[in-house]
Amino acid sequence: MRAVILAAGAGRRLAGMGWKKPKCLLPCPQGTLLDNTLQCATSHGISEVAIVAGYEHQQLMPVLCEHSVTVRMVMNEDFATTNTIHSLWLARQYLGDGCLIFNGDVWFEHDVVQRLLDVPSTALAVEVKPCGPEEVKVVVDSACRITAMGKDIAAHRAFGEYIGVAKLNAVDSSAVVTSLEKLADRKDLFYEAAFDAVLSRVTMTPVPIGTDRAIEIDTPEDYQRAQSLWKS
Repeated sequence: MRAVILAAGAGRRLAGMGWKKPKCLLPCPQGTLLDNTLQCATSHGISEVAIVAGYEHQQLMPVLCEHSVTVRMVMNEDFATTNTIHSLWLARQYLGDGCLIFNGDVWFEHDVVQRLLDVPSTALAVEVKPCGPEEVKVVVDSACRITAMGKDIAAHRAFGEYIGVAKLNAVDSSAVVTSLEKLADRKDLFYEAAFDAVLSRVTMTPVPIGTDRAIEIDTPEDYQRAQSLWKS
């Protein structure tokens, strides 16, 4: 199994705290967010990582060289005008045998990934909580299948927030790749739109993170919350 890390974004909303590096290089207890993701991947037997880079991609190299993993660099040259669906589409060749997918701006405890690996189907890590308008929400049916996901879902329907860590089953990868290709012209979308489009025929299981901790860091306020989380 491979891992795909989406780390092309510029992190413009962090400019208020003076941050000018890729978001995945934000400091955290494990070094950087990227260190944390790579440490988790290797500890779970991942030996090959495709990282989709764009903004200041050369700054990633010192971190990547510190880890004993084969790195495939995928360049999103249009990072300033595209969203994560384009980044995942660029890495589609690495999805074929199933893989782990990580958003580069997420910090998470490593047991989150083990929870995903313990589930046979395609699985998405979900924090069960009331959700706000900016969060990627998932709707779940009585059979514990995800039936819808996206930011535009009404908060009262949400089971919780998809935290940006997923395991794509090898059986389902072709359907997801086909969905990415169908939406290739919609470079403004989040990649969750490609997942949402196949939910009628692909079983995606929500895996609650439980007491494990995770947080997406998109704003200075998010980073302050993350620092408080680490101190606790």
